[in-house]
Amino acid sequence: MKIPFDKITSLPVPFEIVINGLKFNGNLKKINPKIVECIAVISGNLNYYCDRCGKDMILNLNEDVKLSLSNGIYKDLENDLSDTIEFYDGEIDIDEIFESEIEAYKSGYFYCYECKILKGE
Repeated sequence: MKIPFDKITSLPVPFEIVINGLKFNGNLKKINPKIVECIAVISGNLNYYCDRCGKDMILNLNEDVKLSLSNGIYKDLENDLSDTIEFYDGEIDIDEIFESEIEAYKSGYFYCYECKILKGE
């Protein structure tokens, strides 16, 4: 799903997509002419594997997402590290944001129940 930056106003614009049993829904709101704020939630079940033993497992997601979306190159005036995604074609690609956030989530370490017991959690 792509939404043109020009269609986003200072009033929240809702969106929702569902891919492979995961739901990504929230609002887009224009902060200034080049920046849109994305406040959303990713929820659902994600098939994954234990990082210790490799056993298949299901991760229950309910993750808050807060991002800045830039229409073009983002210039950070205060040198703050921020969660900003740059788009260069004048459109916000919701699918790309969703996929990126899922991959970032999967970069953590996840252990099945048996390995958590072995680890002492």
